[in-house]
Amino acid sequence: MPLRFLGIDFGWEGKASGLACLEWTGSWLRLSDLHLETDLAAILKWVDRHASEDTVIGVDAPLVIPNETGMREADKLAHSKFGKYHAGCYPASRERNYWKRTTGISRELANRGFAHGDRMRPRASGRFQIEVHPHAAIVQLNQLDRIVKYKRGNLAERRAELGRLRGLMLSGFPNLTPVLALSDLPAIPSSGIAIKALEDQLDAITCAYVAAHWWYWGRERNEVLGDSLSGYIVVPKRQSANLSLADLRENYALGGLVESDLDASPFAQFEKWFAEARASGLREPNAMTLATVSADSSPSARVVLLKGLDQGGFVFYTNYDSQKGRELSENPAAALTFFWPELERQVRVKGHVEKVSREESDTYFHSRPEASQLGAWASHQSETIPDREFLAARVAKLQAEHAGKPVPLPPFWGGYRVIPDSIEFWQGRPSRLHDRLLYTRRTDGWTITRLSP
Repeated sequence: MPLRFLGIDFGWEGKASGLACLEWTGSWLRLSDLHLETDLAAILKWVDRHASEDTVIGVDAPLVIPNETGMREADKLAHSKFGKYHAGCYPASRERNYWKRTTGISRELANRGFAHGDRMRPRASGRFQIEVHPHAAIVQLNQLDRIVKYKRGNLAERRAELGRLRGLMLSGFPNLTPVLALSDLPAIPSSGIAIKALEDQLDAITCAYVAAHWWYWGRERNEVLGDSLSGYIVVPKRQSANLSLADLRENYALGGLVESDLDASPFAQFEKWFAEARASGLREPNAMTLATVSADSSPSARVVLLKGLDQGGFVFYTNYDSQKGRELSENPAAALTFFWPELERQVRVKGHVEKVSREESDTYFHSRPEASQLGAWASHQSETIPDREFLAARVAKLQAEHAGKPVPLPPFWGGYRVIPDSIEFWQGRPSRLHDRLLYTRRTDGWTITRLSP
């Protein structure tokens, strides 16, 4: 069974608990189950169904309460660190029955082999449990200046804040490391009872994600408040915007790339990696850096979008009179780089360039929105213009001229195909000892060699 991360937003006596299961694909996380249960026995059955031999569980509940006042050292630390964001913890007193439930689930998980994970090493194998505070986690992961207040206020205020949380999760989790690809989440309901249920489920996703973040990074990007003897909470660290350039670094460790992993065709291998980039929820995985060189050997680079791929090569579209178009007419050679940092991968392509047929350009041009078609006519790409209004006036004139009529393909606009001579697949590895496997075109096919990092 795959590595899994479970989240439990443990409810009060007689109230539902949110449950979430994330699966590790080897490169990113995907949400595989979102559930609600009220009875402790049912919660544990859900854990038994979803837990593999390698599972980390994040529980939103005090797991160990050592003193009569109900305020653990971990709670005090959470208040001191996150009180300014209104994201402190609730004290849990031994005088309340809720304490018995929360310590009880910890014991039940321990009976199932889930050791406390406050000292767990990054990417350790086995079963672990940690305590999580989702409010503080959301504040830290999204670098917010206040808590998302979806637990308080009238119905309209709660719905609005819950919608804000949902938006943060959909936009934020796919851009973190490790990547959590969330294609969608339940819509915000209108009734108070249904809102409470969704709150619990979204909190459970956060608990599961913090478990994954702790497994992936350990103390490098997480903080442990307290310990398993006196009670503890794992909270992601807020990434500083003030690091020096020399201190900005990632330790790549998502996986490796060996020769036996590769398809014999570099195009088939690229399609595999590109499908994984798309499935992981990355924004514009088809963005690629295009490098060209002028006749006087002056290089330039810019980001364009891949719009076609076949056994002939990589296709993009542009204005033929642009700087890149002029340079490609002078020197029909180019390099492409795809960089997917969330997957710790890049692909480098070098080859010669040819224009695609007018028929192929026309088909693609008319697949674009009409506003983009008019924009291709309006923009004399790379030329100097006086201001933004000049461009807007051009577009308005074109709109009037083509109202109710199809927009023709401009004679100065179309596609290029980069026909590769070599394609390198790069997978990040720890200590900068990356895997680099290079396909080189030969008359009878492709050879594969390994390059030193």
